[in-house]
Amino acid sequence: MDGSPPSGLDLAALVTRIRARDQAAAHALVEWLGPQLLKIARSYPTLQCDIEDTMQEIFLKIFKALPSWRNDGPLEHWASRIARHACLDRLRRQNARPLRNLSDLTESEAAAYAQALQGETSDVHGESSHALIERLFTMLNPLDAWLLRQVELLERDLAEVAVEAGWNRGLAHVRLFRARHRLRQAFEKLESQSP
Repeated sequence: MDGSPPSGLDLAALVTRIRARDQAAAHALVEWLGPQLLKIARSYPTLQCDIEDTMQEIFLKIFKALPSWRNDGPLEHWASRIARHACLDRLRRQNARPLRNLSDLTESEAAAYAQALQGETSDVHGESSHALIERLFTMLNPLDAWLLRQVELLERDLAEVAVEAGWNRGLAHVRLFRARHRLRQAFEKLESQSP
């Protein structure tokens, strides 16, 4: 999908019909924006287990906010912004079971942890290392985990991530510094528990 509305789709008329509670118009909007918003929701790995709920929440927010949409910019950009904020809100509310001690690790995560302690980086991009990193992220607040995932794992530009989160550049740098520090503390906490 290139983000532009399908040919022959009159957005102003579609929005007017949706505001009048026309189910067919709402379905057309979901069909058009769904793939683009699904990509946004899937860019947050901790939301993968409940992606359908996330998408439902995104569209509920879009339909609720639709009366405030002004036809002065592309609807898909407006909807994408709502989707990003809905995902960030969901991360804030997410109460992932935090990793508390080494016995909470699976065998593959424990193996990746042992390799990291010994300084071995042969499996740094492997599945077990990724699983360990994700488990360490559960020890952080959801925004810190999201920021580290975007910048460190997905290698996105910090300025781009800051715009997406609604932060200024200075705040983004401070948040990233503090998130890295908290991740290091989480790893050291596990390290202090190792036999």
